[in-house]
Amino acid sequence: MTRLKNLSLVLVSAFAVVFTGCKYEEGPAISLRNKRDRVANEWKISGYQINGTEDAAAKKSFKSAGDSIELVFKMTRNYNYSMDMSYADGYVSPSGDKLLSPSATDTRAYHDILAGFSVNNLLFKKLKQSGKWAFEDKYNTINFGANGNGDLAYLMVNDTSVVNSDIIMLKNDNLKLSFQINGKTHTMTFVPKNKEIIKKD
Repeated sequence: MTRLKNLSLVLVSAFAVVFTGCKYEEGPAISLRNKRDRVANEWKISGYQINGTEDAAAKKSFKSAGDSIELVFKMTRNYNYSMDMSYADGYVSPSGDKLLSPSATDTRAYHDILAGFSVNNLLFKKLKQSGKWAFEDKYNTINFGANGNGDLAYLMVNDTSVVNSDIIMLKNDNLKLSFQINGKTHTMTFVPKNKEIIKKD
């Protein structure tokens, strides 16, 4: 009986550790996957609100070249992020619908399209093309910073490149972040670009 009681206590403790702090405003209430693994993916935009109102123009700023190319927000398990480009769903690419790179397409065209995103897309302007990310505030926020900052949990006092986002939803197939940009609340909903979740990096 004592062994059964001890086993029950161990199981309850394990469940408490797994399920602690899983709740976000829009879910999930419970998840068996840890938060870092849920964040790590190639995300594409599915919804964009400014101060609570859907904004079609802001959402469209994630597309280019006649909507054939889209901006992809990539976050990895080793706390790096990048703003990459990919052919949108429904378009066939020579690279097999993978992320675009200067070597996979005409270099000048690649840089021209990327420059367009850097001017027209507010998230790109805010985060730049790549950097580091880290959980903060008991996994309620994600901080972003430029390359070279190292672990954002130990930020340098004079670092001014950090951007904070509140996590509204963190599911395997949905990521919803809220940023303060130019005095307004920009809430972006993302879905995975690929069915396969990024397991490495």
